[in-house]
Amino acid sequence: MYLEHFSLQRHPFRMAPEDDFVYMSQQHSRAFVYMDSAVWSPEGFVVISGEVGSGKTTLLKKLMRGLSKDLKLFHIAYTNLKADDLFHLIVRQAGLPVKDTNKVSMLFAINDYLQTMSERGIPVVLAVDEAQNLSQENLEDIRMLAGLEGAGGPVMRVILLGQPELKKHIAQIPQLSQRVKLFFHLAGLTLKETGEYIDHRLFIAGYEGDTLFDADTIKQINEISKGIPRLINKLCDGLMLCAYSEDRTTIDPLDLVEIRHDLMGESFGLDPDDVANPSGGLPPTLDPAIDTDAAYAPILERIATALERIDDKLDRLVTDTNPAKSRADTNVKPLSPKRRRP
Repeated sequence: MYLEHFSLQRHPFRMAPEDDFVYMSQQHSRAFVYMDSAVWSPEGFVVISGEVGSGKTTLLKKLMRGLSKDLKLFHIAYTNLKADDLFHLIVRQAGLPVKDTNKVSMLFAINDYLQTMSERGIPVVLAVDEAQNLSQENLEDIRMLAGLEGAGGPVMRVILLGQPELKKHIAQIPQLSQRVKLFFHLAGLTLKETGEYIDHRLFIAGYEGDTLFDADTIKQINEISKGIPRLINKLCDGLMLCAYSEDRTTIDPLDLVEIRHDLMGESFGLDPDDVANPSGGLPPTLDPAIDTDAAYAPILERIATALERIDDKLDRLVTDTNPAKSRADTNVKPLSPKRRRP
């Protein structure tokens, strides 16, 4: 929508991961190295945790795209599994012709497959995304698979990605926790990294204009998003939409007041839970202690200014398409509240 307005070649803040938009912060680089080491280490077993939108899946996809064909990867992305589903998925991805699908038969078939791959020198990797949703039985099954050994040691490497509670789930199974070689938590971007992240995405998208996001705006974005890339994308996209809607080529940090509520359920400095359940207090618009006229005055002023810009655009458009119209004495009422004032 705003690509032409900002002279962009691509959308800079999409939610879906794109290879060349990936920004490797220091923490993302470490997590990626740990995941890669799990692939090539005979005893590889890595757990990467992080909040929703922190970039775990993006890193996994980057890793998968760079893997050589000299290994076998089992990728499990859907984790609301029943007791036998994990083995079913592995058997299917391995292409094993299993007639009897009871759990014991599938385990024997998987073990035979892993032993064969080990003898051929082909690493086998199990990568599970959203692993915090796995049941305790599923985690026990992963422990069992990670414990299978061939002549050269363990025959399956494991990468588990999930939200912070994943580490707690694993800690409840000591035998599994002891097998994990590395635990790593992917925290949010720092203030400096947030600025670099935004600049990187704008550069890849083809932006060549003046600085869009000033230091104060980036600081607010970092504080609101807690450095989570997906939330940074949402906020930046919202700010650029606001600028486009008002025919501006600059980002106004005041827009964060509006889009923070629209995109993240936050308003007047309250957390989303406080907005949804204010614990008996009045909402801001009804609280007599809050001067709503003063609070909304700057926003209404900017809306009026934006409407004036739209009026001007429409006038120019009419003039360009119908020159005679510009000379006519029209009686069209203005759209902008400012222009309605006597």
